[in-house]
Amino acid sequence: MISPNHRQMAESRLSLPVLLWLIAIVGIMGAENNQLGEGLFLHPVVHRVRLQIAPSDLESLRRDPRNYVSATVQVGTNRYEQVGIHLKGSTGSFRSIDDKPALTLNFPQFKPEQTIHGLSKIHLNNSVEDPSYLNERVGSELFRAALLPAPRVAWAAVELNDRGLGLYVLKEGFTEEFLRLYFHDPTGNLYDTGPGFDVQARLQRDLGIGPDNQSDLQRLATAAQEPNLANRWLRLNETLDLDRFISFMAMEMMTGHRDGYCLARNNFRLYHDPGSDRFVFLPHGMDQLFGRPDLPWRPHMAGLVAHAVLETPEGRRQYRARFGMLLTNVFRVHQLTNRVTELTALIRPALPRSARREFDEAVASVKEQIALRHASLIAQISAPEPVPLRFKNGAAQLTDWRADGVQTWENASDTLTNGEPLLKLRAGEKPVTAWTTATLLESGRYRFEGSARVTGVVSLSYGKNHGASLRVMGKPSSRPRDFTGDSDWQRLEVEFQIDGAVEEVTLVCELRARRGEASFDLKSLRLVRLE
Repeated sequence: MISPNHRQMAESRLSLPVLLWLIAIVGIMGAENNQLGEGLFLHPVVHRVRLQIAPSDLESLRRDPRNYVSATVQVGTNRYEQVGIHLKGSTGSFRSIDDKPALTLNFPQFKPEQTIHGLSKIHLNNSVEDPSYLNERVGSELFRAALLPAPRVAWAAVELNDRGLGLYVLKEGFTEEFLRLYFHDPTGNLYDTGPGFDVQARLQRDLGIGPDNQSDLQRLATAAQEPNLANRWLRLNETLDLDRFISFMAMEMMTGHRDGYCLARNNFRLYHDPGSDRFVFLPHGMDQLFGRPDLPWRPHMAGLVAHAVLETPEGRRQYRARFGMLLTNVFRVHQLTNRVTELTALIRPALPRSARREFDEAVASVKEQIALRHASLIAQISAPEPVPLRFKNGAAQLTDWRADGVQTWENASDTLTNGEPLLKLRAGEKPVTAWTTATLLESGRYRFEGSARVTGVVSLSYGKNHGASLRVMGKPSSRPRDFTGDSDWQRLEVEFQIDGAVEEVTLVCELRARRGEASFDLKSLRLVRLE
């Protein structure tokens, strides 16, 4: 946790070496200070949480799980009455009230002024997508070690009406108390994704005073879409805390947060700090980190603001410098894996014996992924700066393809068929599999083209895109309609535009299907420069 003094020093715009010196003082994981919520997060302990919900309110949660009902909550020896509670979770993590539900506890919802250790809201995450129960905690500590605001995390053994639900990740909410720990003025607008997914859409305002006209978001979106790169950098600096945002981007990429703002326009909060009149991005939903060790450290950014920053020469320069310094000073493998060992010793006894083998395997995987991620990043950042793709007679062959979104090498292989090299994809446990390659392109219009065939491809029951296709990540694409079933070789293509002076793009050979196979002719995959 960043103490008030550290926070004030960080906000005084000290140089990064000085900030990293502060990180060294605080420690790689940062000691918790005496702040609001210390009873939950200061001491390493698995809390015991007992919930009592009346039968009629349980039925209400079955019908409408997102609406608050009243509950009695006991945490340790402390008892709280009339606590607002509802179910939470996304497509992958949501569970019903009769299963292992993820829960939000709002203490003043029905009893004003009631708090738990000074906090108004906490979350109990079921961690069904993270059997190690560690990612949220490790991610939170890493972001705070980089002097970025992030919710604190602990654990709880939870009972509901005397039914044991098991171990949970206990996380503080994005509330006014949370904002007060990091900002002098906590009355600014706090935005959630809501119906929108980025700053140019209408986001949901969770906190803030004054009219909800989203004019502050409009300023940020306009700055990010400024076509003149020099002017864009100046305008972004007026409405965005660029220093913190560059660190935010670096930490999302370093931890492999593939479901965060930069790569997915998901799992983030956005706070407009009245003191600086600038936005600060806040990380969220970090239950799946380090999953792809070779994730590029400077990939195509889906988030509008991240993409806009890295299109500018100054943004790329600062991002590279910041990434290298944080990689050296924060992402320290030995300290991280030792920390995982410490946390494992704390939470393992809270698990039933039948669950400990799976837990031990998940913890070992986390340690391995951290080490592999660090090794990959060291190799990537040490490599020479990429140069824009060179074209001969208006075309360029594409190489360096990597399997993405596949369970095993057998599901996607680079093979020879009748002497011809093919990229193969097979639908299986995951409905979307792909081969990807990244390349640097100068401003202009391009066509990504190649040939593919399909065998026994059956459409998904959802979504608008099915079968085999070529696409450019983050760019509008036109694809063959339902290229499924059995089909001999067909030519696929998609055109796209590069507006910035230089931009890195990710090109994708993809299969979206319940079952079946697709083959892409490797020699046919190329880029054509149209203008």
